[in-house]
Amino acid sequence: MPAVTLRRMLATPRSDLRRQSGSFLLEALIAILIVALGVLGSVGLLAHSMQEIDDARNRGEAAFLADQLIAQMWVSDRVTATLDANFSSTAGTGAQYLDFVAQLNQRLPNSALFAQDVVVAAGPNNAVNGTNSLVTVTVRWLPSGECTVPPTCTGGKAHVYNVTASIGANR
Repeated sequence: MPAVTLRRMLATPRSDLRRQSGSFLLEALIAILIVALGVLGSVGLLAHSMQEIDDARNRGEAAFLADQLIAQMWVSDRVTATLDANFSSTAGTGAQYLDFVAQLNQRLPNSALFAQDVVVAAGPNNAVNGTNSLVTVTVRWLPSGECTVPPTCTGGKAHVYNVTASIGANR
């Protein structure tokens, strides 16, 4: 240590040294606070990403089930009246529609609280042979984390997946 600095330290009154003695502790506490805020931010980001992953899984399930229903329509009798009777939510009693709703209730959270719409309408050139249909499938669900009053989940806004398909046959 240079002699000048040592003389200054020795010449500094003890009250000045006491005033400066807590500065290292203060710096350490500020560093701990900054690290804690970073960890909390990372945990919040992880929680948000988990919610987004759940939402993506639910949207994928809804898309899969709606597309599966449309595929069943393609392999069945494609006459509009038959599709309406077996798959439409307007009738709501067709075996395929009831099976579709049962699968939705099993695989999507709180989907039983909402109407699941399958609308079968006459498509273009339907008058020729009655085999051109325009089908719209609407799937609704509500993630468990968005229920405001469990178990009824009232007050939550439903997540919706819509798909429209043209089903027809060349005869």
